[in-house]
Amino acid sequence: MSVGDPEAELERLRRRYPRWRIWHGRATGEYWALPPPGHPVVRELISATDLADLARRLAQAEGQHDL
Repeated sequence: MSVGDPEAELERLRRRYPRWRIWHGRATGEYWALPPPGHPVVRELISATDLADLARRLAQAEGQHDL
């Protein structure tokens, strides 16, 4: 995944996973995703150092393997 505009990519991930809360931590510099209540697999925050890794982890959490 090529990331030209991090804010646009964050918005794309938010649209793709509307039930998840997704953000960039200003203090940590990492990207975060909070699963929706009652998620069948993930019950804790997902963190990633870059957007490509966050997208991959979200896809895995949702059982998707191709982006």
